[in-house]
Amino acid sequence: MNNFEIFDNVFQTMLLLIMMIVSGAAGLRYSSRKLMVLSCAYGSIMLGTLFYMLHLTIIGDIPRIFYVSEISWMAGYLFFLFLVMLRQEWKNRAIQPVPAVAALLVLAASVHSEVMGNSVLMSLAFGAIAGAIVYLSVVNIRRAHLSGTPSSVFDRMMIAVIILQILVYFVSEYISDFSTFNLYFAVDILFTVSLWSLFWMIRREVLQP
Repeated sequence: MNNFEIFDNVFQTMLLLIMMIVSGAAGLRYSSRKLMVLSCAYGSIMLGTLFYMLHLTIIGDIPRIFYVSEISWMAGYLFFLFLVMLRQEWKNRAIQPVPAVAALLVLAASVHSEVMGNSVLMSLAFGAIAGAIVYLSVVNIRRAHLSGTPSSVFDRMMIAVIILQILVYFVSEYISDFSTFNLYFAVDILFTVSLWSLFWMIRREVLQP
């Protein structure tokens, strides 16, 4: 029985469930589309993790084919992409080289790490979504830097979320024992905490006059 893996998935599922409810309630309170989209992102990732956790708990092994989880996780990142687009200023739509290179690196890393399992198509789809998120986030950071204004912490954290998500799968390739705490769980817990932090950053933006 993968004892610590079950604990890790229960922790992630419960935290995301709480954040889904908190984000949704805050979105209704402040009439914020950003917070409602964030709530949907939390909910999608939570449902995918819940399916994975239940399979692991009931069957006693990881799902060999778990496209239910993959599709749900990918839906969460589509909501993240929508959230990033809501924050984007569309003054210059020309492709920028540095953000484009960052996006391509994310795409390549996603496919190489098999983020969405053995399906190259699924990993390509995730890589395209994650790459688009990184592209827009880097554009925002560079725009702030060139204008001399402070860049949003959210953009940096969104990039960190993508990197940690890919790193989780990369590290898992070199781990065989999931019954005790190890580097894989350290990265996964850090990834979960980074997701949690997104709410506070968006909430701060919403409350700013």
